[in-house]
Amino acid sequence: RDALDSSKHCLTIEKAAERWPSLNSFIRAGKIDLGDPKALTEYNRALLFALTGYSVEIPEGRLIPAVCLRYTYLKYLKDRFPQYNFLVDIGTGSSAILALIAKFLGYEVIATELDPISLSWATQNLKRNGLSVSVYKSDGGFLKGVVPPKTLGKIEVAITYPPFYPKDRPGKTSKKKRGFKGTDSELFGGKTGLEFTISYLIECCELGLPLPTVLLHKKEFAKRVITVFPENYSTEIVPVKAGTRNRYLIIGHLKR
Repeated sequence: RDALDSSKHCLTIEKAAERWPSLNSFIRAGKIDLGDPKALTEYNRALLFALTGYSVEIPEGRLIPAVCLRYTYLKYLKDRFPQYNFLVDIGTGSSAILALIAKFLGYEVIATELDPISLSWATQNLKRNGLSVSVYKSDGGFLKGVVPPKTLGKIEVAITYPPFYPKDRPGKTSKKKRGFKGTDSELFGGKTGLEFTISYLIECCELGLPLPTVLLHKKEFAKRVITVFPENYSTEIVPVKAGTRNRYLIIGHLKR
């Protein structure tokens, strides 16, 4: 399968600055420093505004995630499976970025969050844009015991993009510092990204959700976690081009 290209939903730095003037203070010779978290944050705030008209505030030490990649993830799901409308965003983070994009694309949205600070900021960011989205506090769970039973029964689409750490790839480390790797990344429901993803997908399938999905960093991760789907789900791995790298969208579709 050809990779989805997230650059289709991006703007050049120049165009983004036209829509979001505060980005100009980070531009030098037509470029921004990709290793500067503040510059990356401002660029992605600009992209979010250009794509959706929404704006977010981010607490110190937290970053707004890459907008174009996440927009591509959700736009593909909405276009491919238009019959589903009720979506849950697992681990929405302080920006609530996936929840915001999902609302813009027409989904009815709920979200979960473990970290109290992120939950508070996510709620503020949603309210700031006039959006009614319930964000449920998790104590380490995914859906069971987190989302009220009446609401749980409405969920059709589940989304998440978990972080991954060196424990997921023993012996493979990187000394390169990049703006999106911060000490304040949270990981919900497990000690590693793989543990989180497998537990999340198993629970989604046990609940019979029509469309559980996850976006993963590495093809090796995708090949490992796709095997957890039971036989009553059809599955696929969709590569998504993000800059010079690929990410991998895992989709499980409940057979009727």
